[in-house]
Amino acid sequence: LKTLGFTLLLFCIVPKLTCLASVSAEALQCYTCMGSNNEDCNRQGSKPCPSFSDACSVVLGHDSGVMKSCSYKSFCSQANSQGYRAPGVKVHCCYSNDCNVTNLSSRPPRLQRLLLLLPLLLLCLLK
Repeated sequence: LKTLGFTLLLFCIVPKLTCLASVSAEALQCYTCMGSNNEDCNRQGSKPCPSFSDACSVVLGHDSGVMKSCSYKSFCSQANSQGYRAPGVKVHCCYSNDCNVTNLSSRPPRLQRLLLLLPLLLLCLLK
């Protein structure tokens, strides 16, 4: 079921997001790819977005890989405020050229653990 939700996202939303109707000189540029992991996806490169795109997105599937594309702030806001409905799927958006070259899962595990422990360390220091 998780894979089905990610597959529906890939084949229903992505074609609409990556349709390059009219590209202007000032268009945002994003990595647009699908792959089994971040590095595999990035090898496919970045492209100019349609003039109406104002965000870059990264969609991570639990076991389904990574997808990057041009997107919209409205899609990103909705995904963040309501939470994406497909279990195991995470959506991350950013708003500058090629900002979706990395994703949250590509951060080193040690850094993630440190960030999780930071509030606890601050509490201990304040006592």
